[in-house]
Amino acid sequence: MAIMLLIAVSATHAQQSALKGNVSDTASKQNLEHALISLLRKDSTLYKFTRADAQGNFEVKNLMAGKFKVVITYPGYADYVDEVSVTDKPLIPLGKIGMITKAHLLEDVVVRQQIASIRLKGDTIEYKADSFKVRPGASVEEMLRKVPGFQVDKDGNITAQGEKIEKVLVDGEEFFGDDPTVATKNLDAAAIDKFQVFDKKSDQSTFTGIDDGTKTKTLNLKLKEDRKHGVFGKLEAGAGPDDKWNNSLMANAFKGKRRFSFYGIMSSTGKTGLGWDEASKYGDNNTTTFVMDDGSSVIGLGGYDDFSSIYGQGIPKSWSAGVNYGNKFDEDRKNLNGSYKYGKIITEGTGRTVSQSILPDTLFFNNQTSSTYTDKYRNSLNGTYDWAFDSSFSAKLTLSGYKGHTETHSIFSSEALNALSNPVNRSNRTTSSIGNDQAVNTTLLLRKKFKKPGRTLSLNIDQRYKENHTDGFLYSVNSYYDKTSLPFSADTTDQEKLNSSIYHAVSGKLSYTEAITKLLTIELNYGLGKTNTESGVLSYDKAAGGKYSNLNKLFSNDFAYDVLSNSAGTMLRYNTKKMTLSAGGDIARSDIQQKDLIKDSTLKYAYNNFFPRASLVYKFNSNRRLNINYNGNTRQPTIQQLQPVADNTNPLNIQVGNPDLKQQFTHNINFSYNDYKVLRERGINMNGSYSITSNAIQSNITTDSIGKTRTQYVNMNGNYSYRGRIGYNQKLAKIWNGINFNTSYSFYESVSSSFVNGKPNESHSGNHSISMGFSKFKENSFDLYTGNSFSYNTSYSSIRPDVNNNYWSINSYMGFNVQLPGGFEISQSVSASFRQKTPVFPTNTDVINWDAYIAKKISKDKKSEIRFSAFDILDQNKGVNRNTGTTTVTETTYETLHRYFLVSLIWNFTKNGAAAPSGGPVMIAR
Repeated sequence: MAIMLLIAVSATHAQQSALKGNVSDTASKQNLEHALISLLRKDSTLYKFTRADAQGNFEVKNLMAGKFKVVITYPGYADYVDEVSVTDKPLIPLGKIGMITKAHLLEDVVVRQQIASIRLKGDTIEYKADSFKVRPGASVEEMLRKVPGFQVDKDGNITAQGEKIEKVLVDGEEFFGDDPTVATKNLDAAAIDKFQVFDKKSDQSTFTGIDDGTKTKTLNLKLKEDRKHGVFGKLEAGAGPDDKWNNSLMANAFKGKRRFSFYGIMSSTGKTGLGWDEASKYGDNNTTTFVMDDGSSVIGLGGYDDFSSIYGQGIPKSWSAGVNYGNKFDEDRKNLNGSYKYGKIITEGTGRTVSQSILPDTLFFNNQTSSTYTDKYRNSLNGTYDWAFDSSFSAKLTLSGYKGHTETHSIFSSEALNALSNPVNRSNRTTSSIGNDQAVNTTLLLRKKFKKPGRTLSLNIDQRYKENHTDGFLYSVNSYYDKTSLPFSADTTDQEKLNSSIYHAVSGKLSYTEAITKLLTIELNYGLGKTNTESGVLSYDKAAGGKYSNLNKLFSNDFAYDVLSNSAGTMLRYNTKKMTLSAGGDIARSDIQQKDLIKDSTLKYAYNNFFPRASLVYKFNSNRRLNINYNGNTRQPTIQQLQPVADNTNPLNIQVGNPDLKQQFTHNINFSYNDYKVLRERGINMNGSYSITSNAIQSNITTDSIGKTRTQYVNMNGNYSYRGRIGYNQKLAKIWNGINFNTSYSFYESVSSSFVNGKPNESHSGNHSISMGFSKFKENSFDLYTGNSFSYNTSYSSIRPDVNNNYWSINSYMGFNVQLPGGFEISQSVSASFRQKTPVFPTNTDVINWDAYIAKKISKDKKSEIRFSAFDILDQNKGVNRNTGTTTVTETTYETLHRYFLVSLIWNFTKNGAAAPSGGPVMIAR
């Protein structure tokens, strides 16, 4: 037995080989002691490594048979990369390997650029900006369009690996508050060294190291070091016929750690740099939900009448400006960052909406046209001050606020038809409003680290104040028809509506962490919050004298709403080199007192809430990881869902309250997987989620024979949704000379329960989408990119399984940019959108949008140019949205910018900020 074992060991040892060689400087012939020699497997993972001795000799022993990459590195020298096949030979000599300095590359040495364009660093995906070549003067947004797994829509919204980017930072700091487009649309791509995508945790969670469930998908732009000293920016001035103009300036001045930035925009072509579409953030929607520190949405209040227009639709004219200042003092112990912004936007537009309402025994069709005018402006401030008193104690103060004004005027005309296309009702409605709103939010975070590792104490104090007042008018004339299509009834609503809400909240959360062992940490926390709210909608009917003085109590309310919330929780975190596991949760109690000031009544009630959380992060290696997260949360019904006060904003669609509503509980589980091979330049990313809700707050919809709809909220079960996405990208280095290829598949399915005319209903909606794209870029020569996606959308309701609204849609784009001799540049882009016609939506909504420009560089450094641009050359552009609701499917077409022309002067300027050479070469040994 011993002899057999000895033979087996000897045979195994004989199958192993060794690599041997010598490393020296090519020019000086000096041996490079301590040079690092690494062997990588096919998947780019490290197999073995060693270092050269004082004579430059090295030997890597006990190698199994196979193919490997040899990578030799030494500070200040170009990296050496070669492929080697290890066989059953005992010794594989590599001979003398000459290394060359980066500053003295010899002309007879074959060199190529080899930059790891994408790296996974912990929970962060990092991209090397110079790996994605763009034309001189291109913006960050243009660069992001070329990054595998990124999509940028026409409004500048960014999606990375299927998830929307919500915040953009510059060097880790806020840049003009929460408006991401200021940075991506105006910063020069050539100024960016790296950019990172990660889930930004709350400040308290970042300090304690224990996830509290608060995450924001964030893009961080890291500037090149040479751009942090001097001035750089971009000036664009353009004008054209038909009152079209587009003027903008972005200037950045850096001196050491001091940063000063300014931007200004005047445009009638849709360039705003402002997040006006985020209506809920700025208080345009009078219904608001505030989330407490314990995770509970205990407040839902505001006006029942919403006169806010739909932003992003129509023809806009905008003016905006802002300044941003940042600096670090006292050996970086104090960090100040703040910004001020002013914005004004005027939007005019028309639209048409076609919808189908599905009922158990019939169908209704509704056609509506609208015309809307909106004029709004806002002043806003954002700032943070971070002060480290010493190495163990620090404080961070965050302040944000705004003050604004909004005016809206809208005209609606609609008709409802039955299944035989006979009229059921017709309505003409006019709404208008003038409103002022303001808000101030302040947060103070105190952080203390103790001598014992893992022991910390932090206190987060949060204050919020929000105020909104609106004076609006509603005028509506409605006619109703019988089965013979003859009018039999009519009514008129003529009211003034005074909406107001004042919200004030103060909350605090105390967290303590303790390291139980080197791998296990526990967090204990307690939270206390108090909110006071006044909210009212007063509807006045017109009196005989023409004044609006008769209070209509049916459509009026005035509430005082107070909430006291207590919460306590614990979290455990287990952390190893490869895995981080955390689990725990919070329990909370909310005591609510609701006063009806019109009826002089008081309602008291309380909710007990539970918020479990768990997460797993497993790092297979530096470039491959898996994330799994679970959280459960309770949501209480809002005031407008509870209180039985009718809303007649649209007299044909009345909403009433339900005081017997219970809170709902939702389970969410999601995962993400990322795998990137550096040397092969191949990436795989997957993500998915599943959500199920018990006691979901859903609609009970009743539609009568004349088309009037009454909606009341009820609790129902059977609501769930799931989605998933898998993406693949690869640089095809050996095929088609380095073309970048990306493809993805995604799916979504949702089931929502409701009552329709007294019958339980399940609405199913889903989507399957396949996309594929190619791109090829040659520096200082051309860019070429193309992409296509095919989607199939499904929709049906259990009350009418015979009626489905399935349709396919195709979206394609193609663009190229060619740089010609003499400083000329030609660029074209074509995007096409095709949607299948259906019996409900028979109108052709296909759009082909063709844009092009020709430019001439007018400076030696190629940073200035004159450009002639043509937009929507085929004059086909229009806005189209299709949506599926509980029992309705809707298609809206709306006016948007169409064919126009501009002549522009564009100047990208820098001073003391010349671009530095990037990357390190790789010598290819043959």
